[in-house]
Amino acid sequence: MSIKIVLVEPETPGNIGATARVMKNFDFSDLILINPQTSLTSETYQFAKNAQDVLERMTIYNSLEEFTRKVSYVVGTTAKTCSDGGPTNVRVAVSSHHQSLTNLLHFRDDLAILFGRESYGLTNEEINLCDMTIHIPTSENYRALNLAQAVAIILYSLHIRRGNLEKEKYRGAKREEKEFLIKWFAKAASVLGFSERKEEILVRRFRNIVGRAFVSGREAHSLLAIFSRTYNRIKRCNELLKQEDQEK
Repeated sequence: MSIKIVLVEPETPGNIGATARVMKNFDFSDLILINPQTSLTSETYQFAKNAQDVLERMTIYNSLEEFTRKVSYVVGTTAKTCSDGGPTNVRVAVSSHHQSLTNLLHFRDDLAILFGRESYGLTNEEINLCDMTIHIPTSENYRALNLAQAVAIILYSLHIRRGNLEKEKYRGAKREEKEFLIKWFAKAASVLGFSERKEEILVRRFRNIVGRAFVSGREAHSLLAIFSRTYNRIKRCNELLKQEDQEK
């Protein structure tokens, strides 16, 4: 399993170098840049110090959508507040003892942790590409942290957990398996008589549950069998009832 540290459209050369440095401090090595708004400069290498090997292995992608298709699990970081049903509602404080943070280290497949732009972070659309979001509790008077500082705090938290963890690896459900599972949940909900608005809320909440639960491949297929059978049985019953009504 590889945890990829992803900077989305980084804007300053120094922060790229400082990120590489803190990655090496905590034994992370896969740095990804998404559509960087700056080039690597002497400042980048100065801030990286002895982590220039991280920069040499770094990979660049043109878009976040292109990159997220290649990983099974995506974690976003955000300082934004959230409300129930909003794009940031699967939200865990990095300083908490929430099991989801420890579960990240159980993952056998590749996963990514996204960090947004220095100026305004991740957009809601980008957060919607994530399976889970995490934040660093800070003062209500000033939430925003420097990019490299945020990376350091989150990687430190994971490093401590990793050092204390006996890993029980399993194959997490791949992104396409999770999307297929959510699709069949939506189909099952569509024949149960809910309003369109209620269906949207249920599907969004189920997506959040899947994100928090770290569903395994086997679990995804078991749930898929239940949802597909539920959909087909209820659809058939509805068709028979409709036919009976027409014959009356």
